[in-house]
Amino acid sequence: MQLTRFTDYALRTLTFLAVQPADRLSTITEVADTFAISRNHVVKVVHQLGIKGYIETIRGKHGGIRLGRSAVSINLRDVVMDMEHVLCPVDCKREQCCLSGGCRIQGILRRAMNGFLEVLGEYTLADAVRDPTRLCHLLGIEHEAVAALSN
Repeated sequence: MQLTRFTDYALRTLTFLAVQPADRLSTITEVADTFAISRNHVVKVVHQLGIKGYIETIRGKHGGIRLGRSAVSINLRDVVMDMEHVLCPVDCKREQCCLSGGCRIQGILRRAMNGFLEVLGEYTLADAVRDPTRLCHLLGIEHEAVAALSN
């Protein structure tokens, strides 16, 4: 199973926001620059994460983005399901495969996909950011932010 870039960027954005102090607003530009990805992509991701309630977006001169709820309440399976448009690894009918209707591969892949989602469902964003000091270091976030996370 390979996730789309959209979902990858959504998970990165959530990770970035999860290691920020709760009272700090981040910007789309910070996220884009941190991961060296297109700001336009991040705008779309942030919009969708905001619609789904994963993040809070505050408009205006002093606006920004932050988690919309606690990291422990953000289930990774839910994020993937909300961000992915198609969760079927193979669409035999769309591809007009001559084996369609007689091949069992699609059913096997669907079962594997369900297993993948089941495992994701066992984890939250809090599990993914369990070592915020290391993540902040990898992201190049100031040590003050790390200290604020500890409090």
